[in-house]
Amino acid sequence: MIKHRVRVGLVTLDLRLAALVRKISHEYRLDVVHAASSEELPLDVEVVIAKRAEGLKIDRKKVLYWEDFGSMNELIECALELALTGLNYRMAVVAIDPGKSLGAAYLLDNRVVKTRTYGMIEELVEDVGRFLERHERAERKYVIVGAASGLELVKRILKRLERRLRGHDATIIVCDESFTSRGMLPKIKGMSKDEYSALILSLKNILRLG
Repeated sequence: MIKHRVRVGLVTLDLRLAALVRKISHEYRLDVVHAASSEELPLDVEVVIAKRAEGLKIDRKKVLYWEDFGSMNELIECALELALTGLNYRMAVVAIDPGKSLGAAYLLDNRVVKTRTYGMIEELVEDVGRFLERHERAERKYVIVGAASGLELVKRILKRLERRLRGHDATIIVCDESFTSRGMLPKIKGMSKDEYSALILSLKNILRLG
């Protein structure tokens, strides 16, 4: 679990890019420190985001460049993952709660990268596929699907997951999600009930998988 808010440094003169980084980072519960040079960043900044085209000198080990990513969400997720685990993780896990909406929790080893709610199965399945593709080097990859109710919905999710993840060496597990709404953890502000249930579902299974 994330025990502290991760601080990400942003070194750019592009104010429009800075505003977008701050907006998306807020959704991932990251703190962003914006500076004109890396020397102005505090020491507790764990990852730095920069714009390669600006040619600014970045005197830090963990640096990500905006131009190397297809979207801002992908960049921010990578920054969070790098801060939490570096490149040393063994297991990638996605837990899905098919409740009134589709809640999902994404983890590397026992660290939560993000939680999210989806309105459509296709959007969920594509996000799961991209997450596991980005972490192809993980020794083990699991998708845990809760099945306390709504069996037809679970079947539809499983069918689409099996098609999307074919060839990616990921194991899909269907398990009882009873009591996932009651928790071992306080609910993070802004997290939906289905995201929370997915998180608890992952934690109930991750020790067994690990």
